Parts: sequence; C-alpha cells; structure tokens
Amino acid sequence: YQFHLEGLPDNAKLLTIRNEHLLDDWNQIEQYIGGEKDILTPENAEAAFPVINKKNMTKDPSVKIDPYSSPKYLSEESTNALCRHLCNEIVNYKKILRRSVNLNYLQIEESITELRESCGKFADYEEGDCHYDMPDIKGKLLNFRGYVDKVQLEAVEGHKQRLENPLPPSKRIIGTEEEQEEKDLLMDDDAYPLPYSL
Repeated sequence: YQFHLEGLPDNAKLLTIRNEHLLDDWNQIEQYIGGEKDILTPENAEAAFPVINKKNMTKDPSVKIDPYSSPKYLSEESTNALCRHLCNEIVNYKKILRRSVNLNYLQIEESITELRESCGKFADYEEGDCHYDMPDIKGKLLNFRGYVDKVQLEAVEGHKQRLENPLPPSKRIIGTEEEQEEKDLLMDDDAYPLPYSL
C-alpha cells in the first residue's frame, strides 16, 4: 500500500474498490465517473469478478465464501505476529481509505471494524505507533515509477533545479574561437540554433 500511496501526487483524487465490498464500490465509482448507477448486478458480479474470501461479512453477493471444506486458519499467535509485521501497511491502508473520494465515513469505519476482527489493536495504530519505523521507499519509487533505471536522487534534484530555472541555458562554445564565430553567424539573434542548417 505504501508504494502506491506515496507514488500518487498530493492532489490526486483516489478511488478505492475494497475487495469485501466489490459490488457496492464498483457501482459507486461507475456512477461517480458518470456511468450507469448499477452497472454491476449481483447476478453478473460473481462471473465478472470471482473473489474468494474466508467469510462473507457483508452479505455482498459478489463475495464468494471459501469453497474448501477444511480451510486453513492461522493461530492467534501467528495472526498477531503477522499483523505486527504488517502494521505499517495497515496504517497505509487506512490512509488510502481516508483519502478515497468514493468512500464516506461509515464505509471507512466499516472497513476498519472488519480489520479489527483480524488484527485487533493493530487496526487502531497510526503512523509512529508500529514496532517498526515506516520504511523510506524514495529510491524504490524513483526506480519503478517510470523514471530512468537507477536514477540517483541527487541527479533528479539537479534536473529539477535546471528545469525550474527561468533563464535559458548558457551558450556552449564548440571548437576553436574562429569556428564558433562562424557558427554564430548561422544563428539567429537570440543565440539559439535555427531549426535548419545552411
């Protein structure tokens, strides 16, 4: 969740589809962006989006109940350890819920209540409460979000400063002074090369 959340621009509108509420969230977003109100019906939801969860807490027909006769469960101790290690991701999940323009307060609280059923106290932790610090993923974002492979942060900052400078770049001198004077004659009065050569 952190990777997706931190990769968003600050002013981006976020639309969220929660797996446990797929039918309602899908239709809400469809209507939000100008589509039909109930384009996804309970009848076609299961075929369109087969979802397997441990249990159907929401009575949402698009959520399948686990078809296995003896599902595997984690012990309370294992669940606690897992939630403890996923604490920062839980915090980021709640940030995504709160930032989502298609979810209201009650829907967000419903998801956090469902999270409490699995992870107990960790569902109420906020940033800084977890046993581990929030990881710094700036380098990962630079490498995997459409930037040139392995771009160093210093290089990005240098490019940013150069691009934000309102002054044109300084004139480059190429070759000897005489050659440069000859080339200058082929340029227009603002010292930038013409789009053609003579």
